[in-house]
Amino acid sequence: MTSRRPFVAAVAVLACMVAACHGSPATTAHSTRTATPSPARTGVASSPALGASTGPGSSPSPSGPRPTTGPGGCTIAAPATVPSGLTLYVCYTISGAASASGGFIDSDQGANALSCADWAEYGGEAAGSAGAALQAPDPGDAEVTVNGQDLGFDLVINPYSGPGSYPSTTVAESVSLGATLSWSTNNTKTATFTAQVNSDGSGSVTATALPNDSSNGSVESVSESWVCVMEPAA
Repeated sequence: MTSRRPFVAAVAVLACMVAACHGSPATTAHSTRTATPSPARTGVASSPALGASTGPGSSPSPSGPRPTTGPGGCTIAAPATVPSGLTLYVCYTISGAASASGGFIDSDQGANALSCADWAEYGGEAAGSAGAALQAPDPGDAEVTVNGQDLGFDLVINPYSGPGSYPSTTVAESVSLGATLSWSTNNTKTATFTAQVNSDGSGSVTATALPNDSSNGSVESVSESWVCVMEPAA
């Protein structure tokens, strides 16, 4: 009887050749995993929030000049340039012969102070200076206009001895509107004056019933409140 062993061996060799040609799933060069699509990024959601850090150690995104709300709830228009250093955010009201209210930024007062607390302590003067005075914010520095005329305040706490309440001052107080209209105190005309300055540089000033300089009988009152912020250097 003829032996079947050569046939079985041939079948085994053929099976090995087929396996070599197709390979095993463990050694295939093509991944069988399905890729997961990346989540779609849409508009603002894919950008860092305004003013937020973009990663560890990164700086906040600059916000740029923007309108803001002052301490009395007034709207302060965006400045032409980003404020830097000691900056006062102010709400004001004038009433009497002329009436107006609003807000402004004053970067001139206390420009030489090292901090808001330093300005509140010394009024922008060097420590120990004689006759220290603190100049309240002035809309003239910010070029505020009312009915097309420049608005200006000259409200000074003098003598000044640091944070606290001040019921009077030894210098003249004045409000001006344009080049010819003004109200002020002097040696013969007086008005009620009060001020408050806090240790963080915030404060308020009120001057009531300032007489008209032309003696036309009209009076003007002014009040303002402010907060102090040390903005980053530009």
